[in-house]
Amino acid sequence: MKKFTNYAPGPRGITLKSGETVWLQPGQSESVDPSKIVEPLPDLGSKVEQDTSELDAITAERDELKAQVADQAKEIEGLRADLEKATKPAK
Repeated sequence: MKKFTNYAPGPRGITLKSGETVWLQPGQSESVDPSKIVEPLPDLGSKVEQDTSELDAITAERDELKAQVADQAKEIEGLRADLEKATKPAK
């Protein structure tokens, strides 16, 4: 028995000599006797190790920018309040 895993997007079918098809959903694995498989095998894709360092850097930059925007919004609100006080007619 050999273990087959579908790394490709979408379901893939392994056809057996008996006429049966073993369907693999993305990420699913099944053990099948290689001598019972009708060649060629479908493209099951390949396991890819993801490098998340670039995503982590972008996420950190986004969080920093969000903090800057929040700080600027507070500053603008303070300036708006000061402007309203300064332009209010005296009673």
